[in-house]
Parts: sequence; structure tokens; C-alpha cells
Amino acid sequence: MNISNPMIAKLHEEATLGQMLENRATFVGDRTAIIFRDKSWTYDQFNRAVDRLATGLLDLGVTREDRIAIIMPTRPEFLLMWFAAAKIGCSVVGLNFRYKREEVIYMVNEAKPRFMFCINSFAETDYAEFFNDIRDRINSLATFIFLGETSFAGGVDFESLVQTPADPARLAAAREGVDPAADHFIIFTSGSTGKPKGAVLTQKSIMAMLRPWAANLELTENDRMLDVLPLNHVGGGTLCAMGPLGSGATLVLHDVFDPVEAMDLIPRLGITSFGGVPTLFAMLFSHPEFNKQKLAGLQLIVYGGSAAPAKLLKAMEVHTSASIMACYGSTEVSGFCTYTARRDPVNKVMDNTAGRAPEGIDLIIVEPFKRTPVGQGQVGEVAIRGDLLIDRYLNAPDLTAQSFDKNGWFYTGDMGYLDPDGFLVLVGRYKEMYICGGYNVYPKEIEDTLVQHTGVAMAAVIGMPHEKMGEVGWAYVMKRPGSNLDAEELLSLCKQNLADYKVPARIIIKDVFPMTALGKIHKPSLQEEASKEL
Repeated sequence: MNISNPMIAKLHEEATLGQMLENRATFVGDRTAIIFRDKSWTYDQFNRAVDRLATGLLDLGVTREDRIAIIMPTRPEFLLMWFAAAKIGCSVVGLNFRYKREEVIYMVNEAKPRFMFCINSFAETDYAEFFNDIRDRINSLATFIFLGETSFAGGVDFESLVQTPADPARLAAAREGVDPAADHFIIFTSGSTGKPKGAVLTQKSIMAMLRPWAANLELTENDRMLDVLPLNHVGGGTLCAMGPLGSGATLVLHDVFDPVEAMDLIPRLGITSFGGVPTLFAMLFSHPEFNKQKLAGLQLIVYGGSAAPAKLLKAMEVHTSASIMACYGSTEVSGFCTYTARRDPVNKVMDNTAGRAPEGIDLIIVEPFKRTPVGQGQVGEVAIRGDLLIDRYLNAPDLTAQSFDKNGWFYTGDMGYLDPDGFLVLVGRYKEMYICGGYNVYPKEIEDTLVQHTGVAMAAVIGMPHEKMGEVGWAYVMKRPGSNLDAEELLSLCKQNLADYKVPARIIIKDVFPMTALGKIHKPSLQEEASKEL
């Protein structure tokens, strides 16, 4: 692994994201840090903007104890707010613009942020109307900061905040009080109990993940990495954004993924690296207007979030000259914990391994539930240990204790084994979670939505293979006697209450369900039935 890039070496001296950005501004300040549409910022310009915003936030009364919720597509303003919070020492709560009303209400009430930062409108949602409608149900929020003109009464203009003159003395005082181990980034990930759980990342955990990750990327000052993933999650945030920024390379942001736009951006902006989930790349390579010549400049393709089909990996190999980096991780490890390297044998990627754990990250395979190590090559549950682990699940001590033991191990719920070279091979999950387009989805949340319908007696959702999305949900619904259920009506119910990636691809209505002796739905029977229909 080549770590001749001095910015990557610098990461080992930096305890916080704020220190990281300040050092990039000091040592490579004239380099282009971020490009978004027709605008660009050097590291020095971006750091100065962060300082002005941080001063503006201090003027608003933001303290280290505060949380700032963010609803924002993949834009530089998300990162401005994130770095400003890092310099103050407060935490951010990442929310996806795809979330529906009830999802936002639940997450805000769980995290209790005092500040909300959001775009004025996006994807047909007017956020002034959105928050006016639910304001009496989210009592923790005292201040709303909007990007763009808004009709929201009392809303604070983001552009005004970012023009606040920086106050070096106050910023220095804030910097002195920043605790790298304090709460910093709360990411909601679907919960096995049916409600999303808040994973509490710290600056310490993010930096511990970032150091080996940036070294493995091997980006230089000449590299430009495209990020089209949501910044409120680890894929778009700690990985595809912080990876190039930590390396002193250039981050190219794009707020909506469109295969044709992505193909045009790559040659036009000289993009050398592209990270995403397999679904994204499947959309790209299968598009009718796919043009391999436009991908000629790509030197690195990074994928994670789920396994990539062999057909897709072959398309990456045939249609590009890029190195392919296969990765594995989760919110609980602040990003990725295993990955292949640029010079690993190509068969390690084509055989769908997920790479190796780098130095400083411990990985073992254990017997599920017993949590005792299994022999080399045997299948078991993947367990991870290291400073990259989150601090806890928010407001969920019992759930935290179930997944993290007193010796510092996190038990992932993913099943796999280590090949003779120490590469991780994933074989599935013993939990019911499935991954749709890179997003973790737990069936109970969908089932709880479906049973709200008066004609539904029971619901059972299973994950099924899908060529482009990786996996999709099939929802089995048992109707109440005498009811007349319509699948389209149930689909509409899901669309009204769930993010689009949680909406099942199929709804199958049945008169009876297979049941166990204990009166529980026997999902393996439904899985077998569904498999026969593929």
C-alpha cells in the first residue's frame, strides 16, 4: 500500500474532522476541495466558509451539547454544516430527504435536536409546508435554518449565516473544548424491532475508520472522486466524501444520480474514482445510452453495501480499465471495515470477497449466539473490534448490549468465512434484514405499516434477489375474513408512510399463512414459495 501522500500520513496526527480540514487548508489550501455543478471551492475557501458558518452558529446559541438535524441532498452545504459542527463540538443528525412525515417525526423525537437545517424544497417537497404541518409534534426543535428562500415563519437564512465574519478567538475556544469521543454524527438505520435505531458515531470513530480507508484508496492531488450517495449515511458521508477530503484530493458532489449525467460528468470533470452501491452501477452499465468511452478516465471503482452480481462485476472489468475495490462495512463501524486493495489479485474481487480488515481493525468469525471463534474457513457470524465502532445505539441500552460485548466486539449479524488468504467471504445474514439499493431494510417496519389497514390480519415481508436492486421486499398479506383487499391500495399505503426503498416490490394476498406450533408465521415456507416464482 502506497501512503506517500503526506495528507494521508497527516491523518494519524489528527484527532478531529475540524483539525483535518484546517490542515488541508494550511498545507494544500490552493487545491480544489469540492466541485458541485458550476461551483468549486479550494480547501482554503471551504475552510474559511466553515469558520464563518461556525461563528454564525455560535451567534445563534449553538453549544457542544446541541444537535443539528440536517435534511439535504448531496450538496456542499451539508458538508459545511457538518464541519462547522465538528469545529464547535456539537453533533449532527443525518436525515434523508426521502423520509416521509412519520419517519421524520419519530427520528427527530428520538434524537431531540434543537436546530434543523434543510433545503427549502427538493423532490417535490416544500419543507416550509412540511415542517409547518408537523411543528407541534417535534417539540425539541427551536430554530429552523433554510437553504434558499422560504415562507417558513422565523426561519433563519443559511446564506446569511455563512457570511458571518469569522471570530478566531471564539473558534479557538470552541476547538479547545472539542472531545473526539463525544457524540458527533447520529445516523438512523432500520431497526430489527421495526423502528429505526440511531447509531451514535463520534469524531474518534470516524477518524479511526478514515485513516486506513484513505490509505487504501491511494488517492493523490490529481484524483477526483464522484459522490452521488446521500451524505446522511456512511456511504456518501464518511466514505465517499471524507475519503477524498482526508486525502487532499477533489470531491465532486452530485445531488441526483442519473446514469447519463454521471457518464457526462466523468470525462467533463476528469473524474478518476467513483464509489457507489451495486444497484447504482447496474443502472449505469445497463442503460441504453451506456458509452464505455466516457468511462475511460476512471481509475478506481469502489462498491459496497451489498454483494455485486457476477454479471455486474464482469461488466466493470470489461467496460473499464479501473481497479475494482470491493468493500464491507456498516453504520456501526462508521463506514467500511474490510476492503480489497488496488493491487489485489482480480479473482479476489470477481469471486465476490469483501477484502481484508486493515491493521488496527480486528475481525473474527464466531458461532452465532455462543460467540466463540470458529475454525479457519468455517462459516460463522462476523465480529469487529476497534476504535471505529460507534459509541452506542441512541436511547437503546439493551439493544447496544445485545450487539456490543464488554470486550469491545460488535456482532454484525452477517454470516461469512475467511479464505486462506484472510479475505472475508460473506454468505448471508441470519437476521431478516435485506439490502435494497444499498439501504438496509428490516421487514417489521413494513409489516407494521401494512397491518394498519383494516382489512389486513397479518403481514410478512421477505427479501428476494433482484438483478438491479440487489434485494427487494415481497410482502405477503393475510386478509381478514370478509375483507376485499386490493394490492394497489396496500402499495399506496406503503408509499405514503415509507421511504421508497422500503416499499415492497410485490404484494401477495393470501387467505391463510403457514404457522408454527407456537402460532408464529413460518417465514421459511413463504421464502420457499417465493423462490418457486422466481
